[in-house]
Amino acid sequence: MYTREDAVKSAEEKINIGMLESAAISNPVKKDGVFKIKVKPVAVKGRKGFQFAMYEGSKVMHENCGADEVIPRIFELMSTGFKQCNIIADNYLTILMNKKGEFKLTGVKPNPNAAEVEFAHNAAKNYVLSDGEYIPWMHDLGLMDENGVVINRRQKKFRQINRFLEMLKDVEDYIPDNSVIVDMGCGKSYLTFAMYHYLNIMKGKNVEIMGFDLKADVVEYCNKLAERFGFEHLKFYAGDIADIDNIDGRISMIITLHACDTATDIAIYHGIRWGCGVIMSVPCCQHELNSQIKNPAMDIILKHGILKERFSAILTDAIRARILELKGYKTSVMEFIDMEHTPKNIMIRAVKTRRNTVDDKELEELSELMREYSVKQKLYELCFGNSDDDDK
Repeated sequence: MYTREDAVKSAEEKINIGMLESAAISNPVKKDGVFKIKVKPVAVKGRKGFQFAMYEGSKVMHENCGADEVIPRIFELMSTGFKQCNIIADNYLTILMNKKGEFKLTGVKPNPNAAEVEFAHNAAKNYVLSDGEYIPWMHDLGLMDENGVVINRRQKKFRQINRFLEMLKDVEDYIPDNSVIVDMGCGKSYLTFAMYHYLNIMKGKNVEIMGFDLKADVVEYCNKLAERFGFEHLKFYAGDIADIDNIDGRISMIITLHACDTATDIAIYHGIRWGCGVIMSVPCCQHELNSQIKNPAMDIILKHGILKERFSAILTDAIRARILELKGYKTSVMEFIDMEHTPKNIMIRAVKTRRNTVDDKELEELSELMREYSVKQKLYELCFGNSDDDDK
């Protein structure tokens, strides 16, 4: 057993502060008052530091300290009446305090996933899902610990999930209760689970969500997770999005996240022809126009592979957005997540605001743009390639 002063020295020897990911002070002596304290790295006035979140009833109070003060402050707070602290850094460490105010350091073992922590700016983020709020499915997927603290190495995924939910929140009024949402090319479905949690658990919309993916093993994995989480209205199916039909006419929204190349166009086309109230799409791997694009006036750009690729992607998404507008959707092209996370960071979000009354002049302007670059585009062909295309 250690005195507080000796325990501080021992803990500082066992922990690399630059890799201190989180700490949770718990097991209070008193029933009332602060019942837990969570510690996370932040930037304090441009310098590395830590924030202590103290939970008392429904209130949360915060205080900050410098990096060199965090370990002494942990022991100081434990001395006010907490029996245990769990620290995650380059090592795992558990601190125990007895009735005499003496400390024991135990459970020391290397953390195989340790990394230099990001000292994020200490501005409060108004996230849809809060860091510090325990969510069972996020814990099971390894996004947060048993105290609801988001694991440092999963902060980027946590921010991506919240960014997606912020975009969804803006259009949720266009998603009726008891309707159906189709996720085309769902993959491992972090965002699908988040969408289900937000719409059904937080908002009580009772929507049914169907995820489709070509990989049978991924579908099986996601169905097992949905069952484990108790998400009874979430089902996954193995199948090509080109073969999906409108089930029973209740589909209110389609999403497609990183569907490759023209799979994005097929997904958007389904949403248009079903008259979905919301279409959210993050395109990926836009090769179609890249292999066609020609324009002598643009040779100075198009002769460089990477510039040609980026310009082709921009032109592809501009065409898609314009087609959605022509089909009666209010359309926004938005940054999904920061470029530092992935270059595939554009989301096309569209909400149905009027019936499809395509203006011939506007359609001709779009056609002229495509002729100017000598390209054919999949969504255009699906929507306008047939002269009998009707109002859907």
